[in-house]
Amino acid sequence: MDIITAPHQSLRQKAPELKRVDAKVLEFIKELEATLLTTSKRGVGLAAPQIDRPKYRIFTTYLSKGGDDERGRQIRTFINPRLTKVWGDPILGPDEDNLPLEGCLSIPSLYGPVPRYQKVRLEYDVIDKENLRTEADTFGGFFARVIQHELDHLNGILFTDYIKEYDLPLYQENPETGKLKEMNDRSIIELF
Repeated sequence: MDIITAPHQSLRQKAPELKRVDAKVLEFIKELEATLLTTSKRGVGLAAPQIDRPKYRIFTTYLSKGGDDERGRQIRTFINPRLTKVWGDPILGPDEDNLPLEGCLSIPSLYGPVPRYQKVRLEYDVIDKENLRTEADTFGGFFARVIQHELDHLNGILFTDYIKEYDLPLYQENPETGKLKEMNDRSIIELF
C-alpha cells in the first residue's frame, strides 16, 4: 500500500472505533504492518489514515526495547488505542539544548519539536481469536512520543499542527546530505 502525504483529506479524519474483527480487518492489519516494514529505517509507526484507511482506528509500530538497535525491533499493532493516564505536563524534550525532532512518513523531509508527555498509559484492543480483548501498557521516553504521534493520526492531527499552535521551529532535510536546516518561511505548513 502507498503512504499518502499531506494535505490528503484522509489525514484530517478522525478514525471511528472498530467494533468487530472480520477477514477485511485481518487483511488490512497485515497490509499496514507490511507497509511500515517497507519504509526507510526511520519509519517506526504508521496509522491507518496514512494509507488512506481512516475508517480503521488502528496503528502499528516497529520499535525495539533497546532503543535504536534494529535487531530487537518488533511489530506491534494497536486497535482502538486510548490514553488512560499521562504523567506530568507535555514537554519538548528532557534536554532543552538537544530537542528531539519528530518527522512523519506523510510529511516527508520536514521535522520539528513537539510537546509530548514523557510517560503515558495506553489501553488498546488486540485480536483474541475472532474477538477484541483489551490490554494496557505504559510507555516512556521515545516510545511515548511514537504512541502519541500515531494516536494523533487517528484523531486527524499532524505534528505540524503543534508547530503552528506553539510557534515552534520547522526544519527541512536536505535530500543530498541528510542535514537539517531551520526554515525561515514556514508557510508550507498552512497547506496541511
